Amino acid sequence: TLLEANAAMKSIVRRDTGENWKPYVTTLMREAGEIGPDEEPSNEAARRFDQKRKGKKVSNEDWKSSTDGDARIAHMKDGTTHLAYKAEHVVDLDSDLVLAAEIRLGTDGDAATMAESLLAAQENLEACGSGAVIEEVAGDKGYHAAPTLETCADFGWRTYIPEPRRHHPIKRSNRSEAQRRAVLNNRSRTRRPKSKRLQRRRSEVVERTFAHVCETGGGRRTHVRGLVNVTKRYLLAVAGHNLGRILLTLTGIGKPRSLQGVGGRLLGRRRLLWGRRTGWGRPCRDWVRRFGHGRSRHAA
Repeated sequence: TLLEANAAMKSIVRRDTGENWKPYVTTLMREAGEIGPDEEPSNEAARRFDQKRKGKKVSNEDWKSSTDGDARIAHMKDGTTHLAYKAEHVVDLDSDLVLAAEIRLGTDGDAATMAESLLAAQENLEACGSGAVIEEVAGDKGYHAAPTLETCADFGWRTYIPEPRRHHPIKRSNRSEAQRRAVLNNRSRTRRPKSKRLQRRRSEVVERTFAHVCETGGGRRTHVRGLVNVTKRYLLAVAGHNLGRILLTLTGIGKPRSLQGVGGRLLGRRRLLWGRRTGWGRPCRDWVRRFGHGRSRHAA
């Protein structure tokens, strides 16, 4: 998923000359004859010219952020363009624990970083003294690539990655024998019922970790700069998620926000007992029904 960087698009500068947007557009206007050699356009005129000019492109090859050099220009899920990073999770589908949380550049492809993230997850398992070994990998269509499948096969990982529909078929001559074998083995595995079960589990568990860390935990917007600092901050958020899953298994209460519901239930029981002793049962039942900690016998 994409994380919005702590840098604005107004801070981008040219990689070759170091000039920002206004001087760059001013130079283009002078070359196009819109203004004279000594004239300075207003901000409105510069924006109007920039919107209408042909071949307009803001690429990472030509532009960079002057405040965060590691951030990359990317299209967010809502259609807007921001400077961003990319977060990648490796999640255990049985325990719902995040084994690795890697922060990548916003332009890195999913298939190109999959093997590195899996190796990081295996190293984390060994570092914590676990004897678990990664044997099967389930991912979405974005991770399907012949070199990636070949790398997974070399490490002994059985992949369950659906093959996307492509407009043009890939020529077999462009692939090696090992890549063709890896693609065919993955294709045969994805047609089994086990693959469908893994994909359903992946959609539930992996997406939930992103929701807890990025949406509920507020990790969608970074407040630090630099790849190293963003990684440190994001790892702390993921560690909190894992602690919540462990506490949920041990005590039945996963996160501090869950204590609000527990406190409400305890307070409701206390007031219910107090109401029975004092004869104020009806107001107490109304309070319990209002906050959802009980159900009236007349409720539908």
